[in-house]
Amino acid sequence: MKHYDVIVIGMGLAGLMAAKTAAERGKRVLLIGKGIGTAHTYTGCIDLLGYYPAQSSSPVENPFESLRRLIEERPDHPYARVGAPDIRNALTSFLGLFGEKGYHYLSQGEKNAITLTPSGCTRATYLFPSTMEWGGIEDSRDILIVGFHGLKDFYSAYIAHNLNSLRKERRLPFGARSISLPLSELSRRKTAPSSVLARLFEEEGFRNKIAEAVRTGRTGEERVAFPAVLGVERPREVRKELEAKLGTPVFEIPTLPPSVPGFRLFQTFKRDLKKKGVTIIMGFSVSEALVRDGKCLQVTVSSPPVQRSYSAEVYILATGSFFGGGLEAKGDRVVEPIFNLPVHQPVSRKNWFGDQFFSDEPHPIERFGIMVDERLNPVDEKGRVVVGNLHGAGSILSHSNALREKSGGGIALSTGYKSAKGELH
Repeated sequence: MKHYDVIVIGMGLAGLMAAKTAAERGKRVLLIGKGIGTAHTYTGCIDLLGYYPAQSSSPVENPFESLRRLIEERPDHPYARVGAPDIRNALTSFLGLFGEKGYHYLSQGEKNAITLTPSGCTRATYLFPSTMEWGGIEDSRDILIVGFHGLKDFYSAYIAHNLNSLRKERRLPFGARSISLPLSELSRRKTAPSSVLARLFEEEGFRNKIAEAVRTGRTGEERVAFPAVLGVERPREVRKELEAKLGTPVFEIPTLPPSVPGFRLFQTFKRDLKKKGVTIIMGFSVSEALVRDGKCLQVTVSSPPVQRSYSAEVYILATGSFFGGGLEAKGDRVVEPIFNLPVHQPVSRKNWFGDQFFSDEPHPIERFGIMVDERLNPVDEKGRVVVGNLHGAGSILSHSNALREKSGGGIALSTGYKSAKGELH
């Protein structure tokens, strides 16, 4: 049985950040994931805290000021467990993955940025890819939104219609118009998912056809927006070339999942981890853990018909919530399937949801998850540590409303960072 200093279970943003942090401290790290986590669902942006309280209708202007309030008012929240200094440290570590001359991330200082969504609405986020930098809503220049016949993850006419509605309500200073280009006239394909279209954008001949079609369809708009498919490996170069050919700023608007910016983010982490010597097992899940006397001794990875076991000094659980399989509903209870950790939840299943699906108040199930202490060790309802050499990270943690708070990316990065940092000096 192979032994490591740290085993990270889960390949989402929290698991990737935990593996990075441990490797930077000179530890031998094994990262195990049954897939690429939830990267393909991310817009590519990193939400820190968009709304607080969660039911607020107005976005947070300065997330760090609101974080101080959240930490004081909600001591069980994952951000409170991490603490303000390590939240900042995690963001700094994340930004260190990228060079400023290539594809990288931007912010508006201490403030949230208001960016466009795939539905033509706006949302608050903290860090956004450099390919989206010209998409700010404070810019009064009109936008031409380019869509494609055959791309089902992006609806340019719908986005333009909604943006123009917001302009009529005086909530936006710019107008929008859409065009939709037929893929069949630009390539040999009639349809293509986002990932395939992004590869096509890396071909010079395809880009030339796109530029010519957009020049023909443009009627004076001063910005051009594309779905977030401007290449996988070289998005910065693709965007710069299109700007040169069109003579106007170009930016990306996120698509519906699967997300190319999310995949770019995953690939950036993966390359960095390999350089740091992290061993990665992808495509197989951890089926069980051996725990004795409050300590995890090993985990077993199922690779039918073979099962392999691995041991470590420290384990980090970052398997996500329901969507990632970190939590499972079984009858009238929600369980954590690998370590059988206590899960914060009501006694009765009747109390999982509120009376109305659309409500200002979050559904109780949104706060389900494992409970942890200040070191992110899992604890029971009385605060007693359950497994001493195990730490939790990411959306498997209880007491957050990440979907409504728009805090998922920040929670993943900061708890991933803290879970590896705390025990690994």
